[in-house]
Amino acid sequence: MPVRWATWTAFRAIRVVRGPRPALPEGRRHGVRRVDELRYGLRELLTGMLRDRLRVRRKALVNERALDETTGMTKQRTEPATDADERSMLEGWLDHHRETLEMKCAGLDDAQLKTASVQPSELSLLGLVRHMAEVERGWFRKVLVGDDPGPIYYSDEDRDGEFHLTDADTWDEAYATWQAEIGIARRNAARFALDDVCEGESKFTKDPINVRWIYTHMIEEYARHNGHADLIRERIDGATGE
Repeated sequence: MPVRWATWTAFRAIRVVRGPRPALPEGRRHGVRRVDELRYGLRELLTGMLRDRLRVRRKALVNERALDETTGMTKQRTEPATDADERSMLEGWLDHHRETLEMKCAGLDDAQLKTASVQPSELSLLGLVRHMAEVERGWFRKVLVGDDPGPIYYSDEDRDGEFHLTDADTWDEAYATWQAEIGIARRNAARFALDDVCEGESKFTKDPINVRWIYTHMIEEYARHNGHADLIRERIDGATGE
Protein backbone atom coordinates (compact mmCIF):
# COMPACT_ATOMS: atom_id res chain seq x y z
CA MET A 1 0.00 0.00 0.00
CA PRO A 2 2.67 2.62 0.79
CA VAL A 3 4.32 2.07 -2.62
CA ARG A 4 0.98 2.30 -4.41
CA TRP A 5 0.08 5.46 -2.51
CA ALA A 6 3.48 7.04 -3.32
CA THR A 7 3.01 6.21 -6.99
CA TRP A 8 -0.45 7.73 -7.03
CA THR A 9 0.81 10.84 -5.26
CA ALA A 10 3.59 11.23 -7.83
CA PHE A 11 1.05 10.83 -10.60
CA ARG A 12 -1.21 13.52 -9.14
CA ALA A 13 1.74 15.90 -8.86
CA ILE A 14 2.75 15.22 -12.46
CA ARG A 15 -0.79 15.97 -13.62
CA VAL A 16 -0.62 19.39 -12.03
CA VAL A 17 2.70 20.19 -13.72
CA ARG A 18 2.22 18.52 -17.08
CA GLY A 19 -1.52 18.85 -17.59
CA PRO A 20 -4.42 16.39 -17.71
CA ARG A 21 -4.12 12.73 -18.61
CA PRO A 22 -5.21 11.61 -22.07
CA ALA A 23 -8.91 10.99 -22.55
CA LEU A 24 -10.06 7.40 -21.95
CA PRO A 25 -12.86 5.68 -23.88
CA GLU A 26 -16.36 5.82 -22.42
CA GLY A 27 -17.53 2.84 -20.50
CA ARG A 28 -14.19 1.93 -18.97
CA ARG A 29 -14.50 0.53 -15.47
CA HIS A 30 -13.17 2.58 -12.56
CA GLY A 31 -10.53 -0.07 -11.74
CA VAL A 32 -9.22 -0.14 -15.30
CA ARG A 33 -9.22 3.65 -15.44
CA ARG A 34 -7.19 3.74 -12.23
CA VAL A 35 -4.59 1.33 -13.70
CA ASP A 36 -4.31 3.40 -16.89
CA GLU A 37 -3.82 6.53 -14.82
CA LEU A 38 -1.03 4.86 -12.86
CA ARG A 39 0.67 3.68 -16.05
CA TYR A 40 0.45 7.17 -17.52
CA GLY A 41 1.82 8.68 -14.32
CA LEU A 42 4.77 6.29 -14.18
CA ARG A 43 5.56 6.94 -17.83
CA GLU A 44 5.56 10.67 -17.26
CA LEU A 45 7.66 10.29 -14.11
CA LEU A 46 10.31 8.23 -15.91
CA THR A 47 10.30 10.62 -18.86
CA GLY A 48 10.89 13.55 -16.53
CA MET A 49 13.76 11.77 -14.79
CA LEU A 50 15.40 11.02 -18.15
CA ARG A 51 15.02 14.61 -19.29
CA ASP A 52 16.59 15.85 -16.05
CA ARG A 53 19.53 13.49 -16.50
CA LEU A 54 20.05 14.61 -20.08
CA ARG A 55 19.90 18.24 -18.96
CA VAL A 56 22.64 17.60 -16.38
CA ARG A 57 24.74 15.81 -19.00
CA ARG A 58 24.36 18.67 -21.49
CA LYS A 59 25.44 21.12 -18.79
CA ALA A 60 28.51 18.99 -18.08
CA LEU A 61 29.44 18.94 -21.77
CA VAL A 62 29.09 22.72 -21.93
CA ASN A 63 31.46 23.02 -18.97
CA GLU A 64 33.93 20.70 -20.69
CA ARG A 65 33.83 22.77 -23.86
CA ALA A 66 34.34 25.92 -21.82
CA LEU A 67 37.42 24.35 -20.27
CA ASP A 68 38.61 23.47 -23.76
CA GLU A 69 38.58 27.12 -24.76
CA THR A 70 40.42 28.09 -21.58
CA THR A 71 43.16 25.46 -21.71
CA GLY A 72 43.40 24.73 -25.41
CA MET A 73 43.58 21.04 -24.52
CA THR A 74 41.41 18.06 -25.35
CA LYS A 75 38.44 17.45 -23.05
CA GLN A 76 36.37 15.15 -25.23
CA ARG A 77 37.97 11.91 -26.30
CA THR A 78 37.47 10.12 -29.59
CA GLU A 79 35.52 6.93 -29.00
CA PRO A 80 36.61 4.07 -31.29
CA ALA A 81 33.86 2.65 -33.48
CA THR A 82 32.50 -0.64 -32.17
CA ASP A 83 32.42 -2.20 -35.66
CA ALA A 84 35.75 -0.92 -37.00
CA ASP A 85 38.27 -3.07 -38.81
CA GLU A 86 41.34 -4.20 -36.89
CA ARG A 87 43.65 -1.39 -37.96
CA SER A 88 41.09 1.31 -37.24
CA MET A 89 40.27 -0.30 -33.90
CA LEU A 90 43.91 -0.35 -32.77
CA GLU A 91 44.56 3.20 -33.94
CA GLY A 92 41.30 4.35 -32.37
CA TRP A 93 42.08 2.92 -28.94
CA LEU A 94 45.61 4.26 -29.02
CA ASP A 95 44.34 7.77 -29.79
CA HIS A 96 41.69 7.35 -27.10
CA HIS A 97 44.38 6.72 -24.49
CA ARG A 98 46.59 9.53 -25.77
CA GLU A 99 43.66 11.91 -25.34
CA THR A 100 42.92 10.46 -21.90
CA LEU A 101 46.37 11.40 -20.63
CA GLU A 102 45.91 14.90 -22.03
CA MET A 103 42.57 15.18 -20.22
CA LYS A 104 44.22 14.26 -16.94
CA CYS A 105 46.55 17.23 -17.30
CA ALA A 106 43.94 19.81 -18.37
CA GLY A 107 43.46 22.90 -16.24
CA LEU A 108 46.56 22.53 -14.04
CA ASP A 109 49.53 24.88 -13.79
CA ASP A 110 53.16 23.82 -14.07
CA ALA A 111 53.62 23.48 -10.32
CA GLN A 112 50.67 21.11 -10.06
CA LEU A 113 51.75 19.12 -13.12
CA LYS A 114 55.17 18.61 -11.51
CA THR A 115 53.70 17.43 -8.23
CA ALA A 116 54.45 13.84 -7.25
CA SER A 117 51.26 13.58 -5.24
CA VAL A 118 51.17 9.85 -4.50
CA GLN A 119 54.10 9.32 -2.17
CA PRO A 120 56.50 7.57 -2.13
CA SER A 121 56.17 7.38 -5.94
CA GLU A 122 58.02 10.07 -7.89
CA LEU A 123 55.52 9.93 -10.74
CA SER A 124 53.97 13.25 -11.79
CA LEU A 125 51.64 14.17 -14.63
CA LEU A 126 54.36 16.16 -16.37
CA GLY A 127 56.74 13.26 -15.90
CA LEU A 128 54.22 10.86 -17.44
CA VAL A 129 53.80 13.08 -20.50
CA ARG A 130 57.58 13.26 -20.93
CA HIS A 131 57.80 9.49 -20.44
CA MET A 132 55.20 8.83 -23.13
CA ALA A 133 57.08 11.10 -25.53
CA GLU A 134 60.07 8.81 -24.98
CA VAL A 135 57.91 5.71 -25.47
CA GLU A 136 56.40 7.02 -28.72
CA ARG A 137 59.89 7.78 -30.00
CA GLY A 138 61.30 4.43 -28.94
CA TRP A 139 58.70 2.19 -30.55
CA PHE A 140 57.55 4.15 -33.60
CA ARG A 141 60.98 5.47 -34.55
CA LYS A 142 63.78 3.33 -33.19
CA VAL A 143 62.05 -0.06 -33.39
CA LEU A 144 59.62 0.48 -36.27
CA VAL A 145 61.87 2.19 -38.82
CA GLY A 146 65.36 1.93 -37.34
CA ASP A 147 65.62 5.68 -36.69
CA ASP A 148 67.43 6.26 -33.39
CA PRO A 149 67.77 9.98 -32.62
CA GLY A 150 68.58 9.21 -29.00
CA PRO A 151 66.58 9.88 -25.82
CA ILE A 152 64.89 13.18 -25.11
CA TYR A 153 64.98 13.41 -21.33
CA TYR A 154 66.82 10.43 -19.88
CA SER A 155 70.48 9.48 -20.19
CA ASP A 156 72.83 6.65 -19.28
CA GLU A 157 73.55 8.50 -16.05
CA ASP A 158 69.85 9.04 -15.26
CA ARG A 159 67.68 6.31 -16.77
CA ASP A 160 64.53 7.87 -15.30
CA GLY A 161 65.39 11.41 -16.27
CA GLU A 162 61.94 12.17 -17.67
CA PHE A 163 60.56 11.99 -14.13
CA HIS A 164 63.29 14.13 -12.56
CA LEU A 165 61.96 17.62 -13.09
CA THR A 166 63.63 20.98 -12.54
CA ASP A 167 62.35 24.54 -12.35
CA ALA A 168 63.28 24.98 -16.01
CA ASP A 169 60.95 22.19 -17.19
CA THR A 170 57.57 23.38 -18.48
CA TRP A 171 54.29 21.95 -19.69
CA ASP A 172 54.52 23.88 -22.97
CA GLU A 173 57.81 22.23 -23.89
CA ALA A 174 56.78 18.73 -22.79
CA TYR A 175 53.41 18.93 -24.52
CA ALA A 176 54.91 20.18 -27.78
CA THR A 177 57.56 17.44 -27.71
CA TRP A 178 54.99 14.74 -26.98
CA GLN A 179 52.67 15.87 -29.78
CA ALA A 180 55.59 16.06 -32.22
CA GLU A 181 56.51 12.45 -31.42
CA ILE A 182 52.88 11.37 -31.87
CA GLY A 183 52.84 13.05 -35.27
CA ILE A 184 55.99 11.21 -36.35
CA ALA A 185 54.59 7.95 -34.98
CA ARG A 186 51.46 8.28 -37.10
CA ARG A 187 53.41 9.06 -40.26
CA ASN A 188 55.83 6.17 -39.75
CA ALA A 189 53.10 3.65 -38.91
CA ALA A 190 51.07 4.60 -42.00
CA ARG A 191 53.79 3.06 -44.20
CA PHE A 192 53.31 -0.42 -42.74
CA ALA A 193 50.66 -3.13 -42.62
CA LEU A 194 49.89 -4.74 -39.29
CA ASP A 195 51.69 -7.96 -40.25
CA ASP A 196 54.83 -6.17 -41.44
CA VAL A 197 57.96 -6.81 -39.39
CA CYS A 198 59.67 -3.76 -37.91
CA GLU A 199 62.88 -2.55 -39.53
CA GLY A 200 64.66 -1.77 -36.27
CA GLU A 201 65.35 -3.80 -33.14
CA SER A 202 64.14 -3.64 -29.57
CA LYS A 203 66.49 -3.71 -26.61
CA PHE A 204 64.04 -6.06 -24.89
CA THR A 205 64.09 -8.92 -27.41
CA LYS A 206 65.82 -10.10 -30.55
CA ASP A 207 62.65 -11.77 -31.83
CA PRO A 208 60.94 -10.16 -34.85
CA ILE A 209 58.25 -7.63 -33.88
CA ASN A 210 55.36 -6.77 -36.15
CA VAL A 211 53.39 -3.55 -36.25
CA ARG A 212 50.35 -5.14 -34.61
CA TRP A 213 52.44 -5.91 -31.53
CA ILE A 214 53.59 -2.28 -31.27
CA TYR A 215 50.02 -0.97 -31.40
CA THR A 216 48.91 -3.47 -28.77
CA HIS A 217 51.86 -2.67 -26.53
CA MET A 218 51.32 1.09 -26.85
CA ILE A 219 47.68 0.74 -25.81
CA GLU A 220 48.80 -1.28 -22.79
CA GLU A 221 51.49 1.27 -21.94
CA TYR A 222 49.12 4.23 -22.06
CA ALA A 223 46.36 2.39 -20.20
CA ARG A 224 48.74 1.50 -17.36
CA HIS A 225 50.02 5.04 -16.99
CA ASN A 226 46.55 6.55 -17.30
CA GLY A 227 45.69 4.56 -14.19
CA HIS A 228 48.63 6.26 -12.48
CA ALA A 229 47.42 9.62 -13.81
CA ASP A 230 43.96 9.05 -12.29
CA LEU A 231 45.42 8.74 -8.81
CA ILE A 232 47.91 11.58 -9.23
CA ARG A 233 45.21 14.00 -10.47
CA GLU A 234 42.75 13.09 -7.74
CA ARG A 235 45.39 13.75 -5.08
CA ILE A 236 46.17 17.16 -6.60
CA ASP A 237 42.71 18.71 -6.79
CA GLY A 238 40.15 15.96 -6.25
CA ALA A 239 39.23 15.72 -9.93
CA THR A 240 38.10 12.26 -10.96
CA GLY A 241 36.73 10.76 -14.12
CA GLU A 242 37.28 8.18 -16.79
